[in-house]
Amino acid sequence: MHIRKLTAATVAALALLATAPAHATGMIAGATFPEQIVQELTLVEQYATQAQQLQAQFQMVYNQAMNLKNLPTQMWPNVSGQLQNLINLVGNAQGLTYAAQNTAAGVQAEYGVNGQSYQQNLSQWNGNLQSQIQQALNSFGLQAQDFQTQQQALQQIQNASQSATGRMQVMQAGNQIAGLMVNQLQGLQQTIMANGQVQLNAIGAQNAQNLQKSQINQQFLNGSTGKGFY
Repeated sequence: MHIRKLTAATVAALALLATAPAHATGMIAGATFPEQIVQELTLVEQYATQAQQLQAQFQMVYNQAMNLKNLPTQMWPNVSGQLQNLINLVGNAQGLTYAAQNTAAGVQAEYGVNGQSYQQNLSQWNGNLQSQIQQALNSFGLQAQDFQTQQQALQQIQNASQSATGRMQVMQAGNQIAGLMVNQLQGLQQTIMANGQVQLNAIGAQNAQNLQKSQINQQFLNGSTGKGFY
């Protein structure tokens, strides 16, 4: 199933689940669980698209630099901007997995959906991503510990701009990381899609049951005050 089809389905489900109790789950203050799940589905689709665009841009600059045997200074602003976008993408994707874990825990507590394996998969995704990024940085002579935070990574990019060797190293690493982000986000997209639908189905079933009970109670109350009750 394509993500666009699932997104449309979850938006429709959101309309049906509008009566769900509100809970703050991390990314949208005061959002209901269905709203949060739809937001996560939307964001992972956006991030996967961004990764593909970044990878294509990096590959273009990388091919130009390889043909020229170096990275001219006039090309650096373009590379630097793409590197910053890549850093933001990695941070946003990791933030999404943390939010999705919180949502899964909340849905499990509220609706009894067992989301432990889902949470473990999200945690494992983060660990795998960090490991692959470290390997990419190390393979091009960069120290992974210097890129632990967004601020550190941006500072290292600035430092690299001072030499032709440094510019080439971070460009090569960025090109490889952009490529692995495409694969990683496609996997994350599939994980969030599948589990998001399970969560929405469970919430919808519970809300439908609650609505049915409410309607039965209301019918009883209406009947109890009708003509001839006493």
